Amino acid sequence: MRLVRIPSWRAFPVVLAIVLIVVVFAWQEYMGLRRSYKEIVAAGATMPDAAAQQNVFLDAYHNAVALEFRDALRRGGVSVFYCNDSVMGGQGDAEPRDTIAEMLARLTGLDIYPVSGAGYTAVLFREYAALVAKAQNKPRLAIISINLRGFSDDWLFTPRWEYAVTTAYLRLLADPPSPADLPSWIVSGQWDPAAYWQRRTARPDPSYDALFEKLNAGREALLAAPPPGLSPEELDRRRHFIENYMTHVTPEHPMLGYLLDTARRLERAGVTVLFYLTPIDIEGGRRLVGEALPANVAANGRVIVEALARAGASCLDLTTLLPEERFVDREYACEHLDLAGRRRVAEALAGALQSRDAAATRPAPRGAAAK
Repeated sequence: MRLVRIPSWRAFPVVLAIVLIVVVFAWQEYMGLRRSYKEIVAAGATMPDAAAQQNVFLDAYHNAVALEFRDALRRGGVSVFYCNDSVMGGQGDAEPRDTIAEMLARLTGLDIYPVSGAGYTAVLFREYAALVAKAQNKPRLAIISINLRGFSDDWLFTPRWEYAVTTAYLRLLADPPSPADLPSWIVSGQWDPAAYWQRRTARPDPSYDALFEKLNAGREALLAAPPPGLSPEELDRRRHFIENYMTHVTPEHPMLGYLLDTARRLERAGVTVLFYLTPIDIEGGRRLVGEALPANVAANGRVIVEALARAGASCLDLTTLLPEERFVDREYACEHLDLAGRRRVAEALAGALQSRDAAATRPAPRGAAAK
């Protein structure tokens, strides 16, 4: 039996038809992937109905903040962005609620886009930095606050403050689908788009129990030995000071890793960044805890400033900037400030930015170019 060889020119239409079918199929699948992505992005930032639990409302709110920021980046509407937590704004109605960002904008003339919320830390800031790095219209400057309370495992590693939903949502915004995703989409077998995108944004949850047992050793000893003569209210406030600020910060601390990730992502994107350590009520802490508290705050500040400096980022230490009377919500031993305190922080940041600008425009010493 002889095989009849089909001339190549006759096979060409068959091959072309197969290729076209594959291309059309792939394109339809890709467009479906894009549609599902847009639907999931929109749904994630849509406020739920009144019957939803509070955490669902909060997740939707913080997702909406992230989506608005992404859209502002696309419009080229972010020149300077300022990452902060609840310390950014006013805490009561007895005085104007001007935020630090608003006061800093008035002092410097900068157009500042604030990104802030209760308990925001570099857990979120590094994802915002990734979003900035992918943007076509990048900011020229980022200002990022560092709250030392965020280094406490009592503060950081709890469901409310980990912001797992919004962290995943920011990763989703930073990594929209492209044709290169099609093979992984098909190979994954995840025909449910929501499951596919969830897997794309998921990260393993490391365990830090052993690390924090070491970092909190001194803290636990202080908690176990309260001094005599303190009232119940003073004992409770002392406990807050210890839990918030007496964790030791070492190079392996996960929050320091998040900060360094943030610095590197922004540096690679060509965005100038200024970090600063937010003020702490050192006077109140010294009175209720003793010299161990200011000593630990200072040591932790040095570790953070030096680590960021090695990564090429500037960090301003404002932990001792303010006296005790500038702090409000005193029963919580937190960093919330009155109007005068917020204004003083804005002035310190304005001074740092002006000094940096002056140094950048200062002519090189005579003969420096020849060296």
